[in-house]
Amino acid sequence: MRTRLWLASPHFYPTYGGAQNRYRSYIPGLLQRNLDVRVMTGTPQIQERSEADNETGWYEAKPGAWLEQTILDGAPLERIRLPDGKTRSRTQIYYDAVLEVCGRPHQGPVVAQLLTNLRPQALPWLRRLKQSGVAVLYSISQFPTWQQKPIKRLLRHRGYQQVYNEFDALVTNSEAIEEFLRELGVTTRVEYIPNGVNLSRFHPVDSEQEQLSAQALRQSLSIPADHQVIVAVGAVMPRKAPEEIVKAWRLLLSRFPNTHLLFVGPKSHLHDPRLAKFGSNINELIETSGAADKVHFVGIVDDVESYLRASDIFVLASKREGTPNSVLEGMACGLPALVAPYQGISAGIGQAGEQYQLVERNPDAIAAALTTFLEQPELRATQGECGRRFVIENVDQQVTLDRYAALYQELGAMALERAKVAGSAR
Repeated sequence: MRTRLWLASPHFYPTYGGAQNRYRSYIPGLLQRNLDVRVMTGTPQIQERSEADNETGWYEAKPGAWLEQTILDGAPLERIRLPDGKTRSRTQIYYDAVLEVCGRPHQGPVVAQLLTNLRPQALPWLRRLKQSGVAVLYSISQFPTWQQKPIKRLLRHRGYQQVYNEFDALVTNSEAIEEFLRELGVTTRVEYIPNGVNLSRFHPVDSEQEQLSAQALRQSLSIPADHQVIVAVGAVMPRKAPEEIVKAWRLLLSRFPNTHLLFVGPKSHLHDPRLAKFGSNINELIETSGAADKVHFVGIVDDVESYLRASDIFVLASKREGTPNSVLEGMACGLPALVAPYQGISAGIGQAGEQYQLVERNPDAIAAALTTFLEQPELRATQGECGRRFVIENVDQQVTLDRYAALYQELGAMALERAKVAGSAR
């Protein structure tokens, strides 16, 4: 019997969430492993009204209405209209929808993989899912924000401990998060599965066609062939500390005037009014640099690998992560990586000083590390090769997919048996 897997998240494609994008990249491989993969989601993570939203009828639909089914990377994607804002109604509509899709007739095990935005209020729905014979998992890809604040941690500790323990399994891509969960008192099964990198997509330029493509991309951004490009991948948001990267770049300009910054990911302040001041500060830093034409924002793209292959140095200044796939993908493309010591850092991205360089999250330190790479192309090449070798040997996506497929099939069969036992007892 074929296992049906529902990937469920309030936001899915198009989104700038790392977890959603990572699981999206798993869809083709999970389909190849004979899983019946489907996606259940709510709103696109876009606030302003776009032409694409008009075509889907998102804004005309009433909360709770299903939109027309689409296909994403070979998997059916079902989108339900959720109310705007974090409300009790939004929670109820979303989890009722998860129950509905998981309860559709299927000859075989059913697994629900929940991805993001979990709250203790979800507990009743999780219990109903399990009672109906569905295996339920949750992916924890970064440290929860509440655990950083003592008062919130005290108030929320019990609720999250309880809801986490209701799952058949928790999946994390970080050994540090696994340790945090055990300290929290989580007793349910925790599976540490490293992020997988698609090595057929993420690799250095290895053909004339890819070389020409990289050159064309740089030309489209008005970046001359002999200029250097520092790339950061991810949403431009406070947690990612892009202002520290911009400040470091400003320090380099007098010595390296032909250095560009490339941000691959959306500007979060365009979608969240609360970040308006943050956006203004970033813009002011760039506009007063005297080289604003050398900073490039390309937004959400489906071909991140193309932008990595058109760059020279990768940098991550984030404050909080799990195991950031952006770093691993940059390393897979042969880029030397500079990484700030974010909360949650672990051996999942290699060893500092070997596969990547650890640098303090301040402009002076980042600028000094970038200077070393800009001055020494041989060091860049050596560091890039070490990083790429680590990715090939440790986080090949094919191994990750094998582990996920085996886990889904195992838990699905157990849940199906659990439902039979419960049914016979009644």
